[in-house]
Amino acid sequence: MREKRRRPSLAEVAGEAGVSISTVSKVVNGAPDVAAATRVRVESVLRDKQYLSPKQRSRGDLATVVVVLASSSMSSPLTVEILRGTMRAAHEAGLELVLLDLPDGMPAARWIERTERNGPTAVIALKSRLRTAERAKLARNGVPLVEVDTYQLPDSDSYSVGATNFAGGMAATRYLLSLGHTRIGFLSGVADTQASIARKHGHLAALASAGIQPGDDIVEEGDFTYESGLRAAEVLLSRPDRVTAIFAASDSQAAGVLEAARRAGVSVPHDLSVMGFDDQLVARMTAPRLTTIRQPSEAMGAYAVEVAHKLLLGGAPPAFHTDLATELVVRDSTAPPRILETSD
Repeated sequence: MREKRRRPSLAEVAGEAGVSISTVSKVVNGAPDVAAATRVRVESVLRDKQYLSPKQRSRGDLATVVVVLASSSMSSPLTVEILRGTMRAAHEAGLELVLLDLPDGMPAARWIERTERNGPTAVIALKSRLRTAERAKLARNGVPLVEVDTYQLPDSDSYSVGATNFAGGMAATRYLLSLGHTRIGFLSGVADTQASIARKHGHLAALASAGIQPGDDIVEEGDFTYESGLRAAEVLLSRPDRVTAIFAASDSQAAGVLEAARRAGVSVPHDLSVMGFDDQLVARMTAPRLTTIRQPSEAMGAYAVEVAHKLLLGGAPPAFHTDLATELVVRDSTAPPRILETSD
């Protein structure tokens, strides 16, 4: 059986031509800002190594952006919204978009090899837990990487885009405080994710700025899901010194809070205010409709494509990490607290 020829990486071409990876990327993608002599030298190496440019590929003249994400995140409404943004931006930029879902435990070598089959490629990783070895392999092969809503804290030497989760958490709690709530329960998301940690710290910072010291009994752990919101709210609503408001780290959790309140006979927003985060479709479908923090999901996906495209052309984005602004959206699930009647 004839062995399939491995496509050389941009790093290999750059090393033999004595230029930077970004220069090779510019030549491959037809960027004009390369000296004539340098272009001739790089093109000679590309021919020797039988590197196929986008125009030489049978699939057409489109550079490729490969979006990778864990199979488990495919059901997330937030993921769908981010993907919508990547698709729109890729179409507008004339880029080919390929979706690659990663089953848990897929070896890095296998999925990275799959990204390199179609010539110049950039990778956008959604809600990823990429390992250091995976990032390093992509870098060695000259494959630009942009991470969106990464679970880890962003690296200082890799490109990523997220949302202002800390500011959003602070804005949510400040709004509840402005209504007069002082006993506010908080439902966190997945404990070790950057977004969940930032939202919780924003919530705590808002309480501290108002001179309120939260107790451990009004912070419940969750995982961004409806079921975790339901369970945690049942705990909070069963306490004798009940909270008057609950801030959930996702809209799905907040929807679970609404169901827990319904089961307990607690009226929202008259007896309990409920705040979400994300502004997903569910926030506009619940009864009452959710007050929430809007996360710019589609814009995050579109911006990731913009960064990836710039890297493919050998350019340098203005920053390694960019947070897009969140926004408070007031609807029907929040109101000033009312004094609960007590019996002797």
